[in-house]
Amino acid sequence: MNSTQILTFLEVAKQNSFRKAAEALMLTQPAVSAQIRSLEEEIGAPLFLRQRVRLSAAGKTFLPYARQLATLWEEGKQAVQDTEELLQGNFTIGATSGAAITILPRLLTYFRDTRPQLRVTVRTLPGDQVIQGVLEGQLDAGITYQIQPIELLNSQVLFYDTLTLIAPRDHPTAKESYFHLDRLKDTPIISLVPEATERRLIDQLLHEKNIHPESSIELSSLEEVKRMVREGLGLALIPRFCIDPIVDQDLRQLRVPGLKTQLPIVLLYPKERYLSSALRRLLDDIRGIHPFEDDWL
Repeated sequence: MNSTQILTFLEVAKQNSFRKAAEALMLTQPAVSAQIRSLEEEIGAPLFLRQRVRLSAAGKTFLPYARQLATLWEEGKQAVQDTEELLQGNFTIGATSGAAITILPRLLTYFRDTRPQLRVTVRTLPGDQVIQGVLEGQLDAGITYQIQPIELLNSQVLFYDTLTLIAPRDHPTAKESYFHLDRLKDTPIISLVPEATERRLIDQLLHEKNIHPESSIELSSLEEVKRMVREGLGLALIPRFCIDPIVDQDLRQLRVPGLKTQLPIVLLYPKERYLSSALRRLLDDIRGIHPFEDDWL
């Protein structure tokens, strides 16, 4: 059994096709078939059903172990590179929409100016996909609002956010000094879609206070929410750090007494996976980056 066989097995399992796996691996189809046959002979059982290519019972059993072997292979190569002090690398970070707005500009500027040897890619994803991506090794780290601890991931609070109600500057509500919490019961608000991490957190906090506001519009990103508020289509309750003091000067923040709960934004990374020197440096750098803070209203 060798790494080529394992990687070939994983690609065929992913594609459910020998031909597509061959294209992805830049091999001939006979070469892919030969790798799989050799692996099956060594294991002593067929790993795929051939007519409509899909994993056999044995293949399904072997799949998680193959993923672990592939991960160990990559970690071993990285460990050897680290011994040669090659502090370079390509890293992918997943972040939810709200967390990305908060930390992304400063994060990417920092790495461009101070760590040009590290190539950092940031993907904005729903919270569940951020967690799943880190668990499966598709993401090196994740940044998201934390709803609950994840057993297989390290979680470290980067900073705490709060909620704020926003309105257009010319909206009658914008003239008020605060917005009473109970008024949310009768005020339709512009919201994120229900599956968004930020929306789930907001709903959880409001439900604890027996408040179930009606959503007049449901959108996929906080930037879209802010745009609809600018257009005068309603009010919105969003994380405060998502407001940019320069770009969002046409929005008025309203204090909502009773909504002072702190929302943790956390850095997620694997518990039981080898962390290269470059990745450890990356994580240390992220821990040192904080959003802009001000008293702008």
